[in-house]
Amino acid sequence: MVPETVRALRPTDEDRERVKGSVADIVEMVRSGGDAAVRRLTARLDGVDVEQARVPAAAIKRSLKETSPGVLRALETLTENLRATARETMPQPSRQVLAQGQIVSTRPMPVDRAGVYAPGGRAAYPSSAVMALVPAQVAGVKEIAVCSPPGPDGLPSHAVLAACSLAGVEEVYAIGGAQAVAAMALGTETIRPVDVLVGPGNAFVEEAKRGLFGEVGIESLAGPSELIVLADETAPPDVVAWDLRAQAEHGAGSQSVLVAVDDALLAAVSAELPDPAGITLLQADSWDTAIELVNAYAPEHLQLMVADPQALLERVRHAGAIFIGMMSGTAFGDYVAGSNHILPTGGRGRFSSGLATSVFLRIQEVVEIPDAAVERLAGPLADLARAEGLPAHARSAEVRAERLANASSLTEGAAT
Repeated sequence: MVPETVRALRPTDEDRERVKGSVADIVEMVRSGGDAAVRRLTARLDGVDVEQARVPAAAIKRSLKETSPGVLRALETLTENLRATARETMPQPSRQVLAQGQIVSTRPMPVDRAGVYAPGGRAAYPSSAVMALVPAQVAGVKEIAVCSPPGPDGLPSHAVLAACSLAGVEEVYAIGGAQAVAAMALGTETIRPVDVLVGPGNAFVEEAKRGLFGEVGIESLAGPSELIVLADETAPPDVVAWDLRAQAEHGAGSQSVLVAVDDALLAAVSAELPDPAGITLLQADSWDTAIELVNAYAPEHLQLMVADPQALLERVRHAGAIFIGMMSGTAFGDYVAGSNHILPTGGRGRFSSGLATSVFLRIQEVVEIPDAAVERLAGPLADLARAEGLPAHARSAEVRAERLANASSLTEGAAT
């Protein structure tokens, strides 16, 4: 049951190939045509001709007045909570003196320049801009460029611009979709390429990131939204239904799935769903099967709406973010909880994590080999190097040890 169910919930191979071909064409157009290609693609795909993609500083500043006070307060709450989480989870430098006397240190080093994609489409997502900007800033990234799709006025949503303004980010471009990913990754006449590119998006954005990985770093492949709710008879059907509807409203390709053992709960939730589009209700024959499905699917979001969520949590291996308890809806994580909603999708929670400061950092090792450590390590190094057919490696260590031995005997001779 489980492998077949997982395949049924995923996009088909035909869907993926169609998207892959379209995105490859877009990327090559941007690679060869730069700004002019981006403008043509924006006119064709978004229906608006944007002569200058760079958003004027005055428009970014003006967005604060065009955004409601309630939304601004919510963005400030999100920023404050997310910044606290990002600071707490920030990788820290380390320094360790090992047994032979050598010292191995690590230092987190931020990338120079990051790109952020803030999606548009059916709705604008200022929250996604904050989710990407805050960890980058906490990590110490000095330059951040943001791309977001233009509206009819040729500008991104004023709420997205307000999020950028609150973060102090002034480099914003009215570009959406795969062409935005390509422009930031490859660079154009007016957009310098970034080192790391992050942000969620539709299947086209996801495929562009996949295709350009290696030319640019990415956080993960964060495509259309996914939610699995595991619920038992104690879960309120109306709350479960609203959680499913909430994630389904992210649009095409989104998956909202309820898995339950109790058929009465499934019937009650179904009765609360006037429009089941994008929502799947599944009955599992046991909780063992339900957990097996979760770990095989590795959903972006998982809700444990059961009487004893901690017991199930111990059995969950693969999920992007996990919400435990009846009141812990995914919508809180989408907005103000302080967790990050840019999470791996498509089963990549098996090997990827959500967006965090670590995405914008390289962990560099700094190695110090004092004289005493050279004397202790040169022999083992030489043995291994010669066993691997690398005699120059061996001599690199041995000549150091010999110099130290010679210096030591000269010192002893002078002393006598």
